[in-house]
Amino acid sequence: MNMSVTDFIANLSQYVRRKNSRNTIIFFLALLCLYILIVPAFIFEKKAERELSALQTRLNQFSDLTNEYNKLKERVSAIEGKKSLSKVRSIILAADEVLLSLGIKEKMKSIKGIEGRDIGGQTNEESAEVQIEKVTMNELVHIFYKIENAPMLLSIKKVSIKKSFAAPELLDVTMTISLFTGPPDSLK
Repeated sequence: MNMSVTDFIANLSQYVRRKNSRNTIIFFLALLCLYILIVPAFIFEKKAERELSALQTRLNQFSDLTNEYNKLKERVSAIEGKKSLSKVRSIILAADEVLLSLGIKEKMKSIKGIEGRDIGGQTNEESAEVQIEKVTMNELVHIFYKIENAPMLLSIKKVSIKKSFAAPELLDVTMTISLFTGPPDSLK
């Protein structure tokens, strides 16, 4: 039963009148409607899932960046807080304040101011070379701890450690430390 499309259209009215044929046509039309509705919906759903996955990835990246930003902001605030707490404007006074509190005044050989410079108009840096003789390893650790946790913005730029000639278990330390302060006009 080979029918051409024109023969099918010409005989369509007779074909529709038969109950079997009518049920078949209704069935195929229903399938066609379902196909037209389901396939685009399925394609749309897959596309939406891909977009959702991409957006979730971007959200995770933004969340990571936000966490990193907040951590950096806290660190900057802590440093700014140290800078604003500092009433000391001289590296020599700052070194005295930090190191003398450890009770090693007799072991300090010298504190020499080296240089000062302006950093971007917002911060001043002043450096000094500090020489300390005959300290134990424990005292040296306390010195580093005191400098790091001082209520001012101090930084150790360079450290030279040698064994003492007088007692090999003791150390002679030469370090360059810097004090960072706000510009002089920010003092109150």
